[in-house]
Amino acid sequence: MNRRRLCLTLGTVALIIGVWVGVAPFSRPLPGGSPFSFEATPEMNCRSPLFGVFGNDRPVVEVYVEPRPEIADPKVVTTIDCSGRAQFRFSLGASLTLIGFATLVAAYGVSRRSHKVGSS
Repeated sequence: MNRRRLCLTLGTVALIIGVWVGVAPFSRPLPGGSPFSFEATPEMNCRSPLFGVFGNDRPVVEVYVEPRPEIADPKVVTTIDCSGRAQFRFSLGASLTLIGFATLVAAYGVSRRSHKVGSS
């Protein structure tokens, strides 16, 4: 695999992952509940990191008070702030997008230089 193809591949992958991390909605675990496991831990959905960074993303959810909830157990209404995680995801996504874009520009520059050297 030559250098240009490697740069194009890595740049494209970084660009796609950066856009996905920076724009796609995400979820976070609710406070309380049983010890963490992917099946048992309740989660709530936050909006896109774009909305969390530039808006106020604070969903309201009902959380059981007991660690192992059963029907008719008491619930507490809780507001979860998604802004901190949204800022992290947005900055990580923007960084990956910029790295991907810079890699694609560098790959284009490498291909142009190799054509100039070969034609001289």
